[in-house]
Amino acid sequence: MSEVISVNDPDAITQAVEAVRAGRLVVIPTDTSYAVIADAFNVTAINELRMAKGQADNVPLPIAAATVETIAGVANLPTLARDLATAFWPGPLMLMVTAQESLMWNIGPIDSALSVRVPDHEVAHSVLAGIGPTVMTGAQKAGQPAVHTITEAQAALGETVTFYLDAGPLAETASTVIDATGLHLRLVRQGALSLGDIRQVMPMVVDATASHG
Repeated sequence: MSEVISVNDPDAITQAVEAVRAGRLVVIPTDTSYAVIADAFNVTAINELRMAKGQADNVPLPIAAATVETIAGVANLPTLARDLATAFWPGPLMLMVTAQESLMWNIGPIDSALSVRVPDHEVAHSVLAGIGPTVMTGAQKAGQPAVHTITEAQAALGETVTFYLDAGPLAETASTVIDATGLHLRLVRQGALSLGDIRQVMPMVVDATASHG
């Protein structure tokens, strides 16, 4: 049975970490929305997460961690991408890169880009620090808007989640997404970080959103 735990509960972090390590799903607050997390190397947990969200097997799942170094253990971070990570992590920046070839997991097609980030939220950081590389995706049904309250997350995912860590209503923001899989960095979604913010660090980033506007 699912349980809602206040982030002010002194046992909240420990319970969340132990649940994920045991192959269960947990919802945590992040700097952009509530997210559901799972052990990135647990096939059963990943399948349960996809079923809970109604997400197809061919949709790549994002990876989050507490540090750049942990992300670098599973992802190939080109120099330009690492420079952005150094400037904006922890923070609402998602980098699309490639995975380390030696990894054995089922988070998406082998040839798909790997989306990675380090969220800027104390609770998320503490939980991720206790786990390592973790699948972290929005706590809503696939194709639906991000959720910013525990009530919304519960309505979407129900009893498939073991623990919901409640930090109250979250600010309605989204992460900015940069594609770093090619020769040039490309802004593919503008979120909390603007194109101007990114270009202060990386002036040559290509605005790939312009063609869609």
